[in-house]
Amino acid sequence: MRREPSIIIVGGGPAGSAAAIELRRRGVGRVTILDRSAYPRLKVCGSGLSPNALRELERLELKDILAPLHIPMRGIVAVGPGGRSIELRGDHGAWIVPRTDFDHTLLREAGRLGAEIREKTRVRALLRDDNGRVRGVRTADEELEADLVICANGSPSQFEFDHSPRYGIRTIMGWWKGATLPAPDQGIFAWSRQLDGYYAWAFPEPGGVVNVGLTIAERSAASHGIRPLFEEILEQEFSDVLRGAESMGPWKGHPATVTTRISSELVQPHCMWTGEAARLVSPGSVEGIGFALLSGRIAAELCEEHFDPIRGFSSWHSQLYRSRLAVRMLPKFLAGEAFVRLMRSRGTIRMLSRLADPKRMGQLAATVVGER
Repeated sequence: MRREPSIIIVGGGPAGSAAAIELRRRGVGRVTILDRSAYPRLKVCGSGLSPNALRELERLELKDILAPLHIPMRGIVAVGPGGRSIELRGDHGAWIVPRTDFDHTLLREAGRLGAEIREKTRVRALLRDDNGRVRGVRTADEELEADLVICANGSPSQFEFDHSPRYGIRTIMGWWKGATLPAPDQGIFAWSRQLDGYYAWAFPEPGGVVNVGLTIAERSAASHGIRPLFEEILEQEFSDVLRGAESMGPWKGHPATVTTRISSELVQPHCMWTGEAARLVSPGSVEGIGFALLSGRIAAELCEEHFDPIRGFSSWHSQLYRSRLAVRMLPKFLAGEAFVRLMRSRGTIRMLSRLADPKRMGQLAATVVGER
């Protein structure tokens, strides 16, 4: 009979909490979550839960717990690079749950199921034995031994083992009170020429708050002056929405790394990576929540099925983890990359700006938010 493994999860966000919740539900291991923050904490994010994310919450039995905290976003207004717009209402819709509430609720549920939660605990390094195998972590105050360490500490992760080139995305956003969206349950996606294939958004939040932000590739020249760029986008795309609204605090930014590949280096014998720490973010929507939840759940499944506290994981298990992630994620990542390339094309921009029937724009937007 295998002994119960000790498992440390670095990071209490969606990936780390999902892994802890699934591990505890399956009765796998003594689970400890270490997070440098105190919860609830502010997280820079549009707070949208796509249809993909909602399906994962159902699988994790979390949707009913979060339901009282959400407001529905049943449609979007998609604005093309030429200013033409179309209203899109899909079959599924999305939820808006502020990340302050979302992350705190998931972490609380992990604790309720038996995971030990240590907040305000910054992990400085992974501990390794003489053979280079991970054997635990070093925090600011102590060394903690563990049979398995799950790195779920977001992007960029200082423990990342993937040395392939990074495709970075920059984000900036703010919150406004008293803004006017087309409808209370409707958001806006706007593809501007200045964003080089990426988009700006305006999403409703509970309490009459609207969050507005943009995403742009780090390699785009305009990203180096992101605050002036944001000011221009606010005026060009959202002046009607924000007329008379009150800004709530400073603007916030957050980097992300998107990918069109699943690394083969996400599992070592006694360590694995999930969520944004594994670069599992869509190039099209820059969505990470749904993929964080999915990767955390798959990591827990692999632990239950194959992890041995003494031998750890093998190279075969690494490939198994990679293949399970790839079959569920790569089609969405590749579709997202294709979408960005299309929106970056000057010929496409001219074509979309002249469309008499913008139905195609609506279909493309549906792909981005997971309706199609």
